[in-house]
Amino acid sequence: MTKRWLSFIKFAIVGAVNTSIDFSVYAFLTWFNVNYIVAQCISYSAGVLNSYIMNRKWTFEQKGKGSKREFFTFLGVNLITLVMTSFLLTMFYKHLRLPLWISKLLVTAASVGMNYIGTKRMVFTRGVQP
Repeated sequence: MTKRWLSFIKFAIVGAVNTSIDFSVYAFLTWFNVNYIVAQCISYSAGVLNSYIMNRKWTFEQKGKGSKREFFTFLGVNLITLVMTSFLLTMFYKHLRLPLWISKLLVTAASVGMNYIGTKRMVFTRGVQP
């Protein structure tokens, strides 16, 4: 198995953990009638924090302490993804009138590729390379 595929498989596993955190926090907040966009921001942020830690150490095998540049670039990639997911969530839920949980599921699926490419190419550029 090539390093590229192994890296993507690890990213997918971390993504599943992040998604579990994201969906759990989102479900909890929306259960208590927190606005769906506010809930999206909070739940996504919880997943992002886990993502940084797990992807840095395990997926992309970064050694040593992370730099401020790395962390803020990571946040930037995820902020772009958050904006995209919030826009898509609104489109699916408000305009296409899909159920909220289906909208959230579609949004999550749509963000995976963009987030992987951004994280691999712009954030964790040292360590494991294809």
